Amino acid sequence: MIAFTDAPAEEKALDADAVADDLGPLGGIALEMEQYEDRPTQREMARTIATLYNDGGVGLLEAGTGVGKSLGYLLPALRWAALNGERTVISTNTINLQEQLVRKDLPFLARALEGEQPVRFALLKGWRNYLCLLRLEQARLIGADLIDDTSGEIEGIARWAALTSDGSLGDLPEPPDPEVWDQVAAEPDLCTRAACPHYERCFLFAARRAAAQADVVVVNHHLLMSDVAVRRVQRNWEEAAVIPPYSRLVIDEGHHLEDAAAAHLGESATRRGLQRLLSRLSRPSGSRHSGGGLLAALELRLRSRDDIFSRASLDLLDRKISPAAEAARAKGAVVFDLLETYLRESDQPVVRLTEKFETDPIWRAGLGAAISDLLTETAMLSDSLTLVRERLENESLREEATAILLGEMSGVGRRLEGLASALHGALEPGPDAYKRVRWVETRGKEGNIAVTWVPLDLAPILRDDLFGRLRTTIVTSATLATDSRFEFLAGRLGVDQLDIPPTTASFASPFDYSVQSVVAIPNDTPAPNADPAGHLLAVIGMISEFADASDGGLFVLFTSHRDVREAALTLRAQGMTARRPLLVHGEESRDVLLDRFRESGRAVLLGTSSYWEGVDVPGHALRGLLIARLPFRVPTEPVTAANCEAILERGGDPFAEYMVPHAALRLKQGFGRLIRTATDRGAVIIADPRVITKKYGLELMRALPPARRLMLPWQEIARQLRDFYAVSD
Repeated sequence: MIAFTDAPAEEKALDADAVADDLGPLGGIALEMEQYEDRPTQREMARTIATLYNDGGVGLLEAGTGVGKSLGYLLPALRWAALNGERTVISTNTINLQEQLVRKDLPFLARALEGEQPVRFALLKGWRNYLCLLRLEQARLIGADLIDDTSGEIEGIARWAALTSDGSLGDLPEPPDPEVWDQVAAEPDLCTRAACPHYERCFLFAARRAAAQADVVVVNHHLLMSDVAVRRVQRNWEEAAVIPPYSRLVIDEGHHLEDAAAAHLGESATRRGLQRLLSRLSRPSGSRHSGGGLLAALELRLRSRDDIFSRASLDLLDRKISPAAEAARAKGAVVFDLLETYLRESDQPVVRLTEKFETDPIWRAGLGAAISDLLTETAMLSDSLTLVRERLENESLREEATAILLGEMSGVGRRLEGLASALHGALEPGPDAYKRVRWVETRGKEGNIAVTWVPLDLAPILRDDLFGRLRTTIVTSATLATDSRFEFLAGRLGVDQLDIPPTTASFASPFDYSVQSVVAIPNDTPAPNADPAGHLLAVIGMISEFADASDGGLFVLFTSHRDVREAALTLRAQGMTARRPLLVHGEESRDVLLDRFRESGRAVLLGTSSYWEGVDVPGHALRGLLIARLPFRVPTEPVTAANCEAILERGGDPFAEYMVPHAALRLKQGFGRLIRTATDRGAVIIADPRVITKKYGLELMRALPPARRLMLPWQEIARQLRDFYAVSD
C-alpha cells in the first residue's frame, strides 16, 4: 500500500491484551472514572483495534449503544502514537461527537494517562471556518461603502478577532451574515502562506501546526473527503494537504461516509452562488450597493494614479472586464431561468437528468447557447483579471490596497470558472454521462436553483484513494451491519475489493434490552403505501394514546415534513398542548427543541431526518419512540434512482440489495435514540404493518436489538404499554 505518510523504519507492536486491560477494572482508566462500569465488549473492541494497528488492514466494527466505542478506539490510537510516534486521524459526521471527543473523552484520557504518556490532540476544521486576518484587514481597507456591510459586521468581527484564541466561525457569539463572512473567511486560493504578514498569528495555520504535533487529529467526514479530493487532483499521497499526512484513520459514524464522499467528489453550481460571485465584482444596478464591488474599488484607485500601467489597466477594465461581468450575469440568469422553468413544468422540486434530458425542449429554448456563452464569458473574465493582476504586480510601486483588490478579484475569477465547470459537467457531461448522477433542484424557501453531479460508483475511488493508501482504517458505528452481515457497507465503500479482506466484528451493547425495552408492531394499522391518509390518521391516534400511557417523553419519527405538519395540526386541534408540550421539527432550531424536550420531561416531539440519529437524550426525559413508517429511501431521489438502475442493469434486485439494507440501518439508528444508559426503559412502536406482512420485514427486525416483541392489534398494545409504564413509574 502507498500511505499518506511514511511509517517509522521499524514499527513496534502494541500488546493488544495490555491495551484491553487498560480499560478493565484494574486499569488506569477505571481509577480516573467516578462511576466505572466494566464493559467487556469495549475491551474486546480495543483489543481488535490494537491488532489492526499491528497487522494493518481495514476493520468494520459495529459497536452497540453503551459499548463506549470512543474510548475503545482512542486508547489504541494513543498507545500507538506513544510507541511509534505516528498520528491517527479521527473523522466524525456530527459536531456533537466531535465536541464529545475534544471536550470530554480526550481530556479524560489525558488525565488518566498522565505520567505514562503525553496526550496531544487537535480539532481541525475546514478553511472557510477560520477568519483570515489579512482578508479582514483588506475588507476594512476597501471600505464598507464598497462591500455589502450595512450593519457594521466587519468592525464587530475585527473586535472579536482581537479577543478570540480560536478564530473560527463557531467561536463567534452570533453567526454573521454569510455574505459578510465571505469577505473575511480563509480561502486556500487566496492564501499567501508564510508570505502573509499575519502568518504567525493566523488562526488556520495555528490549528494546522497543532494538528501536525498531535497524536490524534479530530476532523469531520466533509473535511476528510475534501482532503481526499485535493490529494486526487494533486496526486499527493505523502505531504500535507487539507489534513496533515496520516496512515492510520478511524471513521466514526461510518455509515455516513458514502454520502460525504458524494458531496465532495462531485460538483455543484447554484444561482445564488453565481450571483454572489458576480456581485463581489460589481453590484448590479438597483441593488443596495449599486455601483459598488471590487471592480469599482479598483477603478477608483486606478483613476487616482497617472501612469502607463494604470491607464492600460483602466482600458482593460472598461473594454473587457466590466462588460464580461455583466455578460456573465445576463447569461447566468438565462441558464438558471431556463432551469427554473424546466423544474416548474416538471412540477417537482428535484429532477434527475438522464439521457432524455439531452432531447428536452429546453435546449431548443437556448440552454446550450446560454451555457456556451456563460463559459466563454467566465473564461474571458478570469483571464482578464489575471492579466490585470500580472500587469500591476510587475509595477514596483503598486499600492497595497490595489494588490489586495487584485488578489480578491483573481480568487473570484477562479471560482467563476469552477462554477461554470460544474454547470457544464452536470448539464453537458459528454460521453461519460453514465458514470455520473446528475440533477437540478430548488433549494430553500427562496427557490435557489442548484445543479449537481456526483460519481455514480464511489467504491473504486474510496478503495483506491483512501482505504488502499492507509495502513490501518477503522470504520465504526452503532449501525454498520444489516442482518448481522457487513457485505452491504463493505461493497458500498469498496473495501470488499481490497487485497486483504476487511476484519468485521460486532460488539454487543451491554444493555438488557429484553427487560429495558419493548418493540410493538400493531397488526391492524393501514399500510402507508396502500392507504396513506388512513395510515397517518391511525398514527396520530397512536401518538395520543402512547403519550397518555407514558405521560409524554416521546419522539415521533416521520419520513416527511408534510406528515409532521399534518400531525402537529391535528394534535393541536385535539387539544394535546393543554396536557403536555408539543414540539415540532422546523418551528424552532433543533438544539432549542431538544433543550425544551429535556427540561420538560413530558413533551412529545415530532421530527424527521435529523432526529433519527445523532440525538442523545439519556434518562427519563425520553421513554418512548414511535416510528411512523419504515424509513425507505425515496425511490425518485437522484442518487437512489441511479444506484437502483445500475443494480438492475447488472441483473440484481435493487430493492433487496439497496433499499432494504439502507432502511435496516436507518431503523437501527432510530431505535438507538431510546436506550442510552443501563437504567433507561422505554417502548418503541413501529406503526408500519409491512414489517410483519412482507418477507423483508424479518431482515429489518433481526437488525434491531433483542427487545421484547409485541405483534398485536393496537388496542391490546396500548393496554400492555399502560402496564409497562405503570411498572416503570
